[in-house]
Amino acid sequence: MAFQDFSYQFVQGLSEIHRSLDLKETKEAAVSVVSRVFGAKGASLLLFDRTHETMKLSESFGLSEAYKIKGDVNPKKSIGETLHGNVVVIRDVATDPNLQYPQEALQEGIKSIVGLPVAVGNILVGTLRLYFDRPRDITWEEMEYLKMMALHVGLSLRKSFYFDAIKNSTTNIHLMPPFKVSESMLNLVKTATLSGNSMGCSLFLVKQSDGMLERVASFGLSENYLSKGVVSIAHSIGEVSTGKPVVVTKVATDPRIQYREQALQENIKAVIGYPVKVGSKIVGALRWYYDFEFEPDKDHLTWKEYLAINVGLAIEKNQLLIQLKTRQDWYADILFEMDAKPYNVPE
Repeated sequence: MAFQDFSYQFVQGLSEIHRSLDLKETKEAAVSVVSRVFGAKGASLLLFDRTHETMKLSESFGLSEAYKIKGDVNPKKSIGETLHGNVVVIRDVATDPNLQYPQEALQEGIKSIVGLPVAVGNILVGTLRLYFDRPRDITWEEMEYLKMMALHVGLSLRKSFYFDAIKNSTTNIHLMPPFKVSESMLNLVKTATLSGNSMGCSLFLVKQSDGMLERVASFGLSENYLSKGVVSIAHSIGEVSTGKPVVVTKVATDPRIQYREQALQENIKAVIGYPVKVGSKIVGALRWYYDFEFEPDKDHLTWKEYLAINVGLAIEKNQLLIQLKTRQDWYADILFEMDAKPYNVPE
């Protein structure tokens, strides 16, 4: 392909990848564009599960159902692009030992594979893989374009991940069944965990009686960790006492961690906490737990801030529903009495 034609397809492909905020459409565009631009037989987007122990097929293009259901991918047994953070090229599937499913690839007619690590902000979320039906050598120029494509896929996924999380959380709040705030909070912390690429998330509310934090919803954390003991506002990471977000990038050495030993046993290596407010009053905290150390960027923190705001709105809505129900009952009693004793208007 002439360089001019390739450049045109590449630019058009980037435009297609960035076109939508919808997460599914973004993923579909990523695999179809990268396959078409680089002349691959097909492509797949594999994303880490919340434990980061396996990668699951999130979207694909040009692959058979039999190949797509071959199983989850173990980063330690697969081609290795996510372990080292570099592009990996498997020129000959038949002879390369760094494959988890070599027979399935050969049956699919795959001769070469290129793996591109994909990051959303400062978090490695998975890989974009290209599959070729012939042995494929990658030139230096192509390698640079592949890296650029992976970068743009990550940028597009980031906005789609964040938009999807905010959309789901706000929808959950507005469709919340009356007086079922616990169910709503469980859905919110699950959304926060999965969209934030974290291992878990917890929502705490302030106990006015003793100044402690009570965990009211949690996802992704073991019962052993959840039962470690009471969480003190004074001795915990500080988002409630300061009213500002707190980022603990290294749990192992940060003095703000109240239960460091238990956190390390849970494989928690980083924590991000946001105060939850109803109006101007701090009523709790929303915390994310990560099994890797990292420094979140501005966009990542902004997204978390809006999710914490939505949690506060959900709590406030529940309070208003309770007040409204009380008032409705009062009006119902009055109307009942008026129906029982007709009010006579003087002539």
